Amino acid sequence: MPDHSDHSHVGCVASVPIFRDLPHDTLMQLAAAVSQREFVRGALIASYGDPIDNLIVVASGRLRVVHTSPSGREQIVRDVGPGEFLGELGLVAAARYDGDVVAADDTQACMLSRDAVREAVLSSPEASMRLIESLARRLARAEQVMGDLGARDVGQRLAAELVRAARGACECSGRRESDTVVLPGPWAEMAARLGTTPESLSRRLRAFEDEGLISRPFPEAEADSDRARRVVIVDLERLREIAGL
Repeated sequence: MPDHSDHSHVGCVASVPIFRDLPHDTLMQLAAAVSQREFVRGALIASYGDPIDNLIVVASGRLRVVHTSPSGREQIVRDVGPGEFLGELGLVAAARYDGDVVAADDTQACMLSRDAVREAVLSSPEASMRLIESLARRLARAEQVMGDLGARDVGQRLAAELVRAARGACECSGRRESDTVVLPGPWAEMAARLGTTPESLSRRLRAFEDEGLISRPFPEAEADSDRARRVVIVDLERLREIAGL
């Protein structure tokens, strides 16, 4: 008798780009190996230094990889949303998590064992190539984060974040450039992503406003609402100059 729970996991597995062209039978084998997990916001899924034994696919919600300095300051190094995954380093070699993995929101995730995924990927040249592409994108993102932290001050990192947000909004809308963006996540999370404090972030935003580089249409909106995080890019070229992009 067929296990209908396996079929319910196929969608989670098929949402992963590296599995896109796998034969149906292989997808079903992976689905049979899925362990469905639910995590409440703030839950710790893995700690720094834990071995990577699973590929974690986010079905809904959001996971986050966080580095914590000896002084206790957190640096967000990666966000993983629906259809995205983490643990790919464990598919090519024995690896350990380079930060704490926490649930940024209430999250449902599919856990696939490292051995099951390796077997599936090695059976498909296309899947192997997509895994390499995924690792290359992750490396590029890590180099960007390290470059930002090492070579840019807080103002330059904020300018770079605004430029990238405008670029992303432009790609979504199909316009050549977007002058209005909604910055992702609460202010405290954005500050952690930029390696600073919420107070310093707020001062930098006000300074950019005073310089006429941005404006915030709803400064009195409830903190961390979409309206409060809406920013109009007034001088994109100057922000690019500040960021060095």
